[in-house]
Amino acid sequence: MGNGDEVLIVITSAERRGAELEGIALAQQLTARDIPSTAVALAAGAGELPVAVIGRHQLSMPTLRSLRRRAKNARLVIACGSTTLPASAISLAGSGIPFIYRSIGDPTAWVRGRAHRTRTALLLHRSSHLVALWPGAADAITRLYGIARRDVSVVPNARDHRTFGPPSADERQAARAALAIDADMTVVAIIGSLTPEKRVHLAVDAVTQVPRASLLVVGDGPRRPDLERRAAGSGGRVRALGSLCDVRPILHAADVILSTSSTEGMPGSLIEAALCGIPAVATDVGAVSDLVGDGGIVVPRSASAEMFAAAIRDLTLRSEPLSADVRARAVARFSWDAVIPRWQNVLDRVAA
Repeated sequence: MGNGDEVLIVITSAERRGAELEGIALAQQLTARDIPSTAVALAAGAGELPVAVIGRHQLSMPTLRSLRRRAKNARLVIACGSTTLPASAISLAGSGIPFIYRSIGDPTAWVRGRAHRTRTALLLHRSSHLVALWPGAADAITRLYGIARRDVSVVPNARDHRTFGPPSADERQAARAALAIDADMTVVAIIGSLTPEKRVHLAVDAVTQVPRASLLVVGDGPRRPDLERRAAGSGGRVRALGSLCDVRPILHAADVILSTSSTEGMPGSLIEAALCGIPAVATDVGAVSDLVGDGGIVVPRSASAEMFAAAIRDLTLRSEPLSADVRARAVARFSWDAVIPRWQNVLDRVAA
């Protein structure tokens, strides 16, 4: 074990993305439960998250040396995300400091040939334990990389159910007023990084086929210029809002949360929507089908814009709101109160 008492959580960058936010929140939640934890980022990237940055480039030698020095004050390391796997495996080699690798996506979606799979397997075997987001991901890790199933735990993403809850009538009205949205408009929200696999163009094409509907897009990334061009030609029905520190006003204003991704792990935006009582339309990738459950409509990964539009119309025609059981299920499975004990079990197992 390391020389210190804290748990060091390593994230890829200080950019405002789901994996990074989850890593920082995990450090905060563990610390609140008397498990001192600190999050650090390998590099700054384009973001300004409140996290210490230990290098300029994610896998440069100065960054790896910095991570090794930083880990000397930790009893163990949790590496969150694909780039943190080689960073931790290399920098901690021979140090005696155990590290847990947390797989944040769908293991079957990122295999790029035999050489890549062999290299990934070697790195995974350097870890002390692995954490997957859902059972199917854990099974895929064991099948693809030869990891014993006993060495893989399942711990889902989480959100604070006290922070995310159904809006009151006043909160919903205020959120829509702040966005200048008419009361009779159907508001569809999509929250996430604007990267190619998110396929936000499908969301734009779908919403423009739904009468009296508008699309709010929260996030940033390389596809933002394309989104802004599409938004400019939508007659005001599509708005690119960029990254937001607090997405609750968007959720309070929304009628439907949308995910058009071709690959996902366990989208935090869908957990937030379930906790806020908002139905979802999402592609059947990763853990999405299990996450959405009765709280929306899951469409095939190959769904067209027309299929997404039909699902949105279907949800908006339903007169009944999401049942309290949907939120109760989300709280029971995806709140920090439910998830942190699972992390504690993993930490105790590695410590032993």
